[in-house]
Amino acid sequence: MNKRFRVIFMYVAAALVLILSASCSKSKVDVYISGYEELEGGNRMAVYWKNGEKHVLSDNSGSSWTSSIAVSGSDVYVAGYEIPEPGKFQAVYWKNGEKIILSDGANMVRTTAVAVSGSDVYVTGWEVNQVRFSAIYWKNGVKTVLSDAPLSSMAYAIAIADDDVYVAGSDNNGRPEGVKAVYWKNGNREILSANTGNASIIAIDMYGSDIYFLGKEDTISVYWKNGEKTTLTDDTVISNVASIAVSESNVYIAGNEIDERGKAVAVSWKNGVKTVLTESTNSGKANSAVASGDDLFVAGNDTDADNVQYAVYWLNGKKIALSRGANATSAEANGIAISGK
Repeated sequence: MNKRFRVIFMYVAAALVLILSASCSKSKVDVYISGYEELEGGNRMAVYWKNGEKHVLSDNSGSSWTSSIAVSGSDVYVAGYEIPEPGKFQAVYWKNGEKIILSDGANMVRTTAVAVSGSDVYVTGWEVNQVRFSAIYWKNGVKTVLSDAPLSSMAYAIAIADDDVYVAGSDNNGRPEGVKAVYWKNGNREILSANTGNASIIAIDMYGSDIYFLGKEDTISVYWKNGEKTTLTDDTVISNVASIAVSESNVYIAGNEIDERGKAVAVSWKNGVKTVLTESTNSGKANSAVASGDDLFVAGNDTDADNVQYAVYWLNGKKIALSRGANATSAEANGIAISGK
């Protein structure tokens, strides 16, 4: 073989190996997404997708939703809630499709997040107790109430670090006045933001010894790293943040903004630099994010040409549509997890 052609052949072969390696690496990542479909009769049905294949979770004739998803080894955990009959709200989670009921339906209740540490399963949320809201979490089905009267509180996120349990959300009716961004570490309440307006923590992520909280102060989207605040937006933009994911030196945030057309669009930030995920003619929403290396996965929804909502996720800004049942009128994705990388 001519020496020149041998060198070219070697470069081409090396390039093919790199391409095939990258392709195989991507194929080893399993993508799990929780969500729901709205059916023709008006009920909603809890589902999750693994690598685009849909799995139905609910087994009753009422409505059911999901709120979050977590993967541990080969086990898939999905938090949600059901209305098995009018006026009855049940907090539930599913492990590999098997339902575990967390509440008896006496109070209105919502789940917001699920986390797994070893053999322990944590689900967080809130319930209506008489005239106030109470932030709660369950560990292996046992409920812990995080605030007492007169505080009214909600919990939106949970993270486990060694033996420490962090639950984050908001409360009010206490001192100082206003709705405050708070978190509970092993049940002990800490105020992260105490402005006299409205503040809350929406999401948590941990990386090494660093803890990140994502939230709002009035109309401003912010995040805190070990208590130090970084501002994402100003009051000229209507925005809502939804999820934070940290990988190596990068801080990724997913959320939503109202654009110049007055439509909601899904956006993400990487180290403060914003990318609009929704196509220019559509409206959309980002609900959850997870990062691995330089890859960012964002779950949410988009709209089609008929303005019908469907579930999607974006991998590094590229949209992947998720399957929808023939009797479903719309769908949404609200949680995402990956494994196998």
